[in-house]
Amino acid sequence: MKTRTILSLRRGLLTSGAAMLALTQAAAAQSAAPGSRPRQPPPGASKTAHHPASAPARAAPSQAPQPAVDEKEAPGEAITVSATRRRTTTHDVADSVTVLSGRKLEQLGAQSYEDYIKLVPGATFTPTVPGISTITFRGISTTAGLDQGQGTTGYFLNDIPLTEPGFAIDIPNIDTFDVARVEALRGPQSTLFGSATLGGAIDYIPNQADGSKLDAAAQSTIDGMPGHEVGYGEKGMINIPVIKGKLAIRGVLDYRQDPGYITNLGIGRNTNTTYTRNARASIVFTPFEGTKLAYTYLGQSVQVSDDPYSEPQALGNYVKQRLTTERVYTQTQMHELRLDQDLPFATLSAMAAFLRKGQSSYWDDTPFFGSFVPGLHSPTYAPQEGDSKSMYYEVRLTSHQHRPFTWLIGAAYYDSWKRISAPVLTPGIEPALAGIYGPALAQQMVRNGDDWENPDMAKYDGTEKSIFGEMSWRFLKDFTVTGGARVFNMAQNSSSQLGGYGAYLDYGTLYHRGAGFVSQTSALPKFSFKYEPNRQIMAYFQLSEGYRFGAPNTNPVNPKYPTPQGTKSDSLINYEVGTRLTLLHSHLVLEPTLYWIDWSNMQARLARPDGITYGANVGNAVSRGFEFSGTWLTPLPGLSLNANATYTDAHTTQSIDGGLGNIIAKGTQLASSPKWQFSEVLTYQSESLPLHPQFSVVHHYQGSAPGLMGNSFRIGNYNTVDIRVTGRFHSAIGNSSISLYVNNLNQSRGVTMGYLNGAPTLDQIYLMPPRLIGMTLNWHL
Repeated sequence: MKTRTILSLRRGLLTSGAAMLALTQAAAAQSAAPGSRPRQPPPGASKTAHHPASAPARAAPSQAPQPAVDEKEAPGEAITVSATRRRTTTHDVADSVTVLSGRKLEQLGAQSYEDYIKLVPGATFTPTVPGISTITFRGISTTAGLDQGQGTTGYFLNDIPLTEPGFAIDIPNIDTFDVARVEALRGPQSTLFGSATLGGAIDYIPNQADGSKLDAAAQSTIDGMPGHEVGYGEKGMINIPVIKGKLAIRGVLDYRQDPGYITNLGIGRNTNTTYTRNARASIVFTPFEGTKLAYTYLGQSVQVSDDPYSEPQALGNYVKQRLTTERVYTQTQMHELRLDQDLPFATLSAMAAFLRKGQSSYWDDTPFFGSFVPGLHSPTYAPQEGDSKSMYYEVRLTSHQHRPFTWLIGAAYYDSWKRISAPVLTPGIEPALAGIYGPALAQQMVRNGDDWENPDMAKYDGTEKSIFGEMSWRFLKDFTVTGGARVFNMAQNSSSQLGGYGAYLDYGTLYHRGAGFVSQTSALPKFSFKYEPNRQIMAYFQLSEGYRFGAPNTNPVNPKYPTPQGTKSDSLINYEVGTRLTLLHSHLVLEPTLYWIDWSNMQARLARPDGITYGANVGNAVSRGFEFSGTWLTPLPGLSLNANATYTDAHTTQSIDGGLGNIIAKGTQLASSPKWQFSEVLTYQSESLPLHPQFSVVHHYQGSAPGLMGNSFRIGNYNTVDIRVTGRFHSAIGNSSISLYVNNLNQSRGVTMGYLNGAPTLDQIYLMPPRLIGMTLNWHL
């Protein structure tokens, strides 16, 4: 039995009552076995099914996102951020924030999460299928893959949520070309950002249209993996001041073809080429001083021609065998309209956003079903279609800064609709079933001769209403105390439908429908205390809470196995102490942080003895650790070192009954929570040599952790090394640079995620991609 992305129903397929019972018992045993791959059920009536599915949502902005900062990358120089919903600097934020500027990302050749999340202390990225891979902060997760409930990490664009209640149709991994900055906020951010930020949040801030000047940029890349495919990318930006100083338009287009490296023996060639298309637009109108109206558009699609897992135990690394390409297509579109208006006493910010996401996928389930009907040896395929629509509204008043007393107050409303359809197709199954059940019943069991689970559909609707605010008071010159809170009401209802042969096997009827509803009203506090005697020293203490949506269960009623109506929001309290030290005339910056997180009523998926899975609040856990980030401009001109280190001890604090006899012991390490992570970036730039070359070496180590909580399968425990050299020169128009690079120089084959399904030919393991060699040409007006 395999895990289907979002919907999941145990497929017991047999020829008689006795065979049916035997298969059901085998499926239950496999579900309980350590390392088995969990099937992703619909919102309730699910059993154990087929592939990764998805996660989070919610947020709210501050003042208008600021354009890129022209920084020199000096370690002591603070970067403008919007993490506190107001314009401030990293030095002044009493929170764990890592900011990667657009300039820094370009220097490192970073294009996506794979390239830069490793530079964020406390963050773990788990690459699986592009477009639906997850990030975990501080070990707050029960799975390194996708869950059926809302995730624990929030993803935002200009503070607008890119993920929604329940599973995520898509986790947008936005290309970083023409980005102002990426802000990584560690620890719960629910007071200002809302749900789905239990562990932390990623906020992507693109450059806005600039009415002061004409601007343009372009980038061209070619790369390849020896013995595999060649890839390339073309990107461009243009900024046009239509009315100088008042109206400007900025547009970005980019296309990437990332080379495939998985050989699918069933197809006979490399098959997992990934195509990323991105379009962004920004229109900024400032008719009067203090008035700013901005429109932002994002459209990105990711097409993976074949799911990039390997079958290393059966076939070897970077090799799989399926009868067809298991393609995955995800897309995200966002429209945002925002007004920022200066008032005599504050700034008014009002915004509205529409988000639409889609997913289309197709998997070969033949190895998991085999010849489940006597005499029938046809392949079995599992296509899936998903679609979600969301509306987000927020209005906020933010007091002017540089006063002893500052405040922020706002209200937000978030509404989301979601649908998933996932039939199962086996050509020729109807005549085979007719020989067992008779032609009349077989015709009702199967649609169009091959679809024997129709409809197989789930629908989710979720809303979140909230008011939030913060107040800060600076006293005795060096001290600032801040208090804040968010009061929210969240509600979610869902339904699932299953028909045909699948419903007959699972429920003894040709059609089954389940429905559920959960609702919750609560409040979250936040408190911080900051000491800043000068611009070289800042220390803080913070207490904050986080939450995420609960989810209803739509399981069939069975008096033998009591099942909760659904899950409630997790309860998470974070305590942290941190400091930022700017020393040696800004040549050395040290940022150590200690944290302790109590996580109660964790949401997790459990299994009943009849094979049906359901969501429940299961128990408590703790995550405690140490994060460090340091940057040193060495005495040798042009040589700098940035180093990050993280220690995380995230584990359960009580035993948990995972269902089907799977007892998760007290002290079990949480999923995607490696004890140790390190990254170092050594950079040297020479101003005296021709082309002013810059050399950089990036090392990253990720420790070992479970892929799923309470599961024997482990991920991580690998090192990677990337090298890059860049030369800069003046062209006839503008400035240009050329970079040569090698990623994964040491050919690490570290395991990033995987699913053990009971046999080497069924196991699916995701590995680090092979060594990549490439060249990039950048041009800027």
